[in-house]
This record gives sequence, C-alpha cells and structure tokens, in this order.
Amino acid sequence: MIPIKHLSALFSILAVLAVSACSTREPPGDGPLVVSVRPLALIAAEIAGPEQEIRELIQSGDPHHYAPSVSDRAALDRAALVVWLGPKLETMLAKQLSQVPAEHQLALLEQGGFEMDGAAADDPHLWLRPRNAAIIGAQVAARLSQLRPQQADEYRRRARDFSREMANLQKVLDRALWAYRDVPIVVTHDAYGHFFGNAGVVTRPLGGTGGENRHGARTLLELGDIEDGCLFGEAPANDRDRQLAENLGLRYVALDPLGRALPPEAGYADLVEALLADARQCLSLVPDQAGG
Repeated sequence: MIPIKHLSALFSILAVLAVSACSTREPPGDGPLVVSVRPLALIAAEIAGPEQEIRELIQSGDPHHYAPSVSDRAALDRAALVVWLGPKLETMLAKQLSQVPAEHQLALLEQGGFEMDGAAADDPHLWLRPRNAAIIGAQVAARLSQLRPQQADEYRRRARDFSREMANLQKVLDRALWAYRDVPIVVTHDAYGHFFGNAGVVTRPLGGTGGENRHGARTLLELGDIEDGCLFGEAPANDRDRQLAENLGLRYVALDPLGRALPPEAGYADLVEALLADARQCLSLVPDQAGG
C-alpha cells in the first residue's frame, strides 16, 4: 500500500501535469488564420486556399469598438497568423494583439504601399479598392510563406492570380463609376473614398475616418449647392440617414462595406459587385448634369 504522504505527492504531480496539459497551446503554425473583419477574410481565403481554417473575429458591431470574447482570445493564441488593419480601425483589439508574437500577426496599415487617391490619407478602409485588395493578398502570401516555407510557391501563385483578377476588377469598377463622375455624392463615412476615388468620382464626407459625427450646421450649409445627388450611408439602412438625405434633397442608399449581407460562399469580387449594384440603385436615378 502506498503511504498517504506519497499519495499526496503523487496527486500534486498529477495536478501540475493536468494544468500543464490544459495550458499547452497548439503550435501556432497549425492553428487557424484569424482575421478581424469579413473583407479581409475574403481576401485571405483567396491566398490561403480552401483547406485553411479562417476565423473571422468581428462579425457584428463596429470594428472600432470591438473587444474579443473568451473564445476569440483563445483563437488568437492558436492562430497561425492574425491579419488586421491596425489600431486605427480595430482600436480595442490592439491591446490583446500586443500579446501575440510579431511574426504571427500582420498589421496591414504598418506595411504601407497602398493606393489612396481620392480617399483621405489616413483612412484605414483599404479593402474597398480592388488594387489594394491585391496588395493585401501579396502581403498575406509573403507572411504565410515565411511561416510555412513548404507551401510558399502555392501562396505566391495564388497571390499572382488574385492580383491579375483585381487589376481587371478595378478596371470594370472604374469604367462603371466613371459614368457618374458628375453626380454629386455625399457619404456618411470617409471610407467610401476608396471605392469611388480611383475612378475620379469625388465624394463629400459627413463623417470622418473613425466614423465620428460631422453632421453639424456648418457641414450641412456647405452642401447647400447640391440640387440632386446621392447620399450613401452604411448598412443597415436607418431613419437618421434617410431623414438627413431628405433634408439635403438627396436620394439615399445604404452600402455594405463589410459585406455582412453576403452569402457564406461569397468571394471578394462579390463584395465589390454588390457595392457597385447598390450604388447604382441611386446613381442611375440622378439626371445627367454634365451638360447643365
């Protein structure tokens, strides 16, 4: 029979081993690819391939104010790579990611090299421009290639294919929007400059890069010269923006820059095409002002 004192020691050892087993993290290279918002998930899926598990963190609410849940924090600990924009967009996520090794996260805004024509210089919503999506794809491919050298050629091939697709998609988008370059466009968020700006379409923002409210009397007076045009808000459509459009004499449509209404099987191109289709619902109704 084992003496009581030996049993106590054995139980202590087993308890330590149990705690150690529970706290052992899955090797980061074998974990999921974690992304902050759905558009980044759509881009990452193009590069990582169908076999890679992708975990989207912010599935509802404002990315600026999102804080990770317990399960989200566990996913961050296991992640092969965390792809996010940076504190400029996912402000509350930054504290948690300070505990994730630098080699296992990709803060896109820190990488630079993005196209910003027609958008505010500090606006973080880079994914709304297909050519920026291609740059994001190349950066994801480069980082995954470092983490998994044996798959590097496949990541680079997918990034090249995606880049060609995005170049074509950008041309299609720009041609479609060019026809509306004389339509007055007011937006509730600076983010839409990325979507419209490359085609030379000027947007007049009511809200800043962080979504802050700028619907003051002075801002509204500056829009007094608009006779007919479109006000684009952010989905879901709401009475506040609808009433604002009515007061300004504008037509109103809500856009979905985060792609939350897209079906689960959607790709990045579907996001851009949906935004264009929704925008045309308003733009196509505004009389041609080019000859006015």
